[in-house]
Amino acid sequence: MSSATSIKEKLKNNAKKEHSSVQNEFILYGLERTIYRISISRYADRFILKGGIFLYAVFERDFARATQDIDILAWRINNEADNIERIFKEIFSIECDDALCFDLSSIKVKNITEFKEYHGVNISVTATLDKTRIPVSIDIGFGDVIYPERVKMDFPTILDMEVPVVYAYSIYSVISEKFEAIVSLGLVNSRLKDFYDIYFIGKSKCFCGRKLQNAIIETFNHRNTGFDDIVAFTDEYINDKNNQSRWNHFVNKRM
Repeated sequence: MSSATSIKEKLKNNAKKEHSSVQNEFILYGLERTIYRISISRYADRFILKGGIFLYAVFERDFARATQDIDILAWRINNEADNIERIFKEIFSIECDDALCFDLSSIKVKNITEFKEYHGVNISVTATLDKTRIPVSIDIGFGDVIYPERVKMDFPTILDMEVPVVYAYSIYSVISEKFEAIVSLGLVNSRLKDFYDIYFIGKSKCFCGRKLQNAIIETFNHRNTGFDDIVAFTDEYINDKNNQSRWNHFVNKRM
């Protein structure tokens, strides 16, 4: 079995090498090993990676926007809180050679009301690495569409450990969901991460224009969002001093 003390030292050294905080390195380790447990559980094909943690994996851990939780889409799973808690108690109980332990008594489950047609669920738990407490938070969505289809991907590991192989969103659906959020929220949108992520993906990856168009149409239709009067494209939104100030602050934090 791997020694918790040895793993902590390696994580601290890695944080120093990557100019990251030790706390952030511990959190990412906790998220990574949680994803590994999902990948070897009997529910591996029922959870699909998305969001910031997906982009962290796509860019091989070289993703400027820090991620502090796991975003997944559940497939063919009941979204009742009791059911989600039962499933993740089983997942958190899987023993692995990574010195991470989950305190099942710390599990908290709550509904997320921001999802339109099907409510999402957040589940949080405290993991421990020796005496170090690591918070793990998972946002679970239900009922969304993926275009053209989900993919299988290797999730990069911080240390030399077995690699999680997980189902994940297509990059097309990631962009289309972020674009839909920008459009649907309009003037009240404070989710600057969506603008940033689309920009970051767009300058780093090549796309099939037709697939991206189809993914956007699928997502907008599924969420009953129209294409008329997109506020984010207006001079009013672009030139708003508050928006510009928030954007500059957001970007400067990542420089």
